Amino acid sequence: MITFEYLNKKDFSAISNEIFNILADNMTAIAPTDNSREEDYKCWYEAMRSGLQRAERQIILIKDNEKIIGYFQYNINTDTLMMEEIQIKSEYQGKGIVRELYSFVDSNIKTDIEFVEAYANISNIRSIGMLRKFGLSGIGLNKNGHSYHFKGEKSDLKKWYEKL
Repeated sequence: MITFEYLNKKDFSAISNEIFNILADNMTAIAPTDNSREEDYKCWYEAMRSGLQRAERQIILIKDNEKIIGYFQYNINTDTLMMEEIQIKSEYQGKGIVRELYSFVDSNIKTDIEFVEAYANISNIRSIGMLRKFGLSGIGLNKNGHSYHFKGEKSDLKKWYEKL
C-alpha cells in the first residue's frame, strides 16, 4: 500500500542515504555528473541539510508498506508551489503514484497557492512530458543551462488531476 508522510526534519540524517540512492539511481541514467557517488552525496547532503532549515521547504516521503520508495521535495514561496524534486524508484514509476501524491499535497498545502513551478533536466524526457501534462509551460532555462524552467497555474494542475 502506497502512503505519504512528511519527513520530520530531525530524521533527515538517518534517512539521507536511502533517499539519495533513489535520486542517484534515477539520475545516473539521465544526467550523470562524472563525480563519484560519495562526492555527489556530500554535495547533495549539505545542500539538503541547509535547505531544510527553512520552514517553507518540505519533503514528503513516498512509502510502500513502510519502505521508502521515493520522495517529493517542495518549497512554498508566497503564492507559488515550487516542485523541486519528485524521485521515485524506477520499478514504481508509471503506476499512478504521482497522481496519488498530488491528491495528498493538494489536501495538505495552504490554499492560496496560485502558481506551480518546476525544473526538468534537458535530458529527462519523461519529466518534461509529465510537467507538460500537468499544464505547465516552459519559460526558459536555469542559470547553468542544464534544466528547463516550467510554470503554470495551480488550476491547470488540478484540471490534469481531475481528468484522470
